[in-house]
Amino acid sequence: MARTVSLDAWLADSPTASMADTQSQPAPATITATRLPKALAVFTSEPLFSAQACDLYRTRMRREKQSQRHVLEADRSFDPHEFISLFSEVSLFGDAALIDLRLSQPKASKELAQALKQVCDWLADGRTENHLLVSGPALNKTQSKAAGFAELFQVAIEITCPSITADTLPQWLGKNASRLGLKLGGPACQWLAERTEGNLLAAHQALEKLAAEHQGEVQLDTVQAVASDSARFNVFDLGPTLLCGDAKRIARMLEGLEAEGEASTLVLWCLNEEIKTLRGIRQDMQNGTSLQQACRNHRVWGARQQYIGQAIRRNNSARLAQLVQRCYLAEKTIKGLHQGNPWNQLLQIALELAGIPGPHELTTSH
Repeated sequence: MARTVSLDAWLADSPTASMADTQSQPAPATITATRLPKALAVFTSEPLFSAQACDLYRTRMRREKQSQRHVLEADRSFDPHEFISLFSEVSLFGDAALIDLRLSQPKASKELAQALKQVCDWLADGRTENHLLVSGPALNKTQSKAAGFAELFQVAIEITCPSITADTLPQWLGKNASRLGLKLGGPACQWLAERTEGNLLAAHQALEKLAAEHQGEVQLDTVQAVASDSARFNVFDLGPTLLCGDAKRIARMLEGLEAEGEASTLVLWCLNEEIKTLRGIRQDMQNGTSLQQACRNHRVWGARQQYIGQAIRRNNSARLAQLVQRCYLAEKTIKGLHQGNPWNQLLQIALELAGIPGPHELTTSH
């Protein structure tokens, strides 16, 4: 049976958690924070939650084990023998290593499932000193019982992540602001929720920026000034522009974001989120859900909701699936695993989402 820990309880062990927030959490015995788990499983479709949970585990490994880290992507190039061998290696200095396994899909190939089973058997029997971190998209009940995952959940602590809706987002923002040493009133949280249009990573980054300049109680006008700042282009504004299909403005925005030093990873995340949202809404509508309810299900409101219909008409399921693969290729380019200019790739993805065909060579691998 899987041992689960809520994300809030897990983050209570973070060095950056405020005293007030920590005191509101369950006792350490209930969150297993007193001992570093040998394996951690984080399956969520929300990038922010995955980053928060995984980053804390990596931080604790560095702090408590002085460990080295091996990152493996469970893609077509995944080598199960390499994965297994990392757990059979013994450090000359007695250090434990962290094997960071990242899944891009909520399923495991036969080879990956067999490798996971063997590694989990070793972890359960204490035959390896190394630690395992597995992260990937959210699993449904059937997927979580599949070969490989079933064995993983027998030995790993599973981080359970909350479901944030349009109604609960302001409350979530207030709670996370508190963790960063901020106290935001209801109007400030509501404004920030609308400003970031349900994008949790963008909202969290706005809170971090606010916390870097202010502490304690912060008024609405201060939140508005910091979130809007003096930048000519804001990544928060990219979503509606993508959906409305304004190709010229998209090109200007991406050029401006690059010039202003915006992180390409954040822009890629924004593109990926819009594509994922469109795919989810299309699927809901195919199952008989109205467009309005589908938008609510996927936290789409404000300017984005105004343009979502035409974006869905421009992009069928096959086109959106292809754009997901292009995002994956852009991510590899950003990480230095593929040749090319990531900003050019981001522009091509954005223009295709807006209905402007991109050059074929984007899909060419090197």
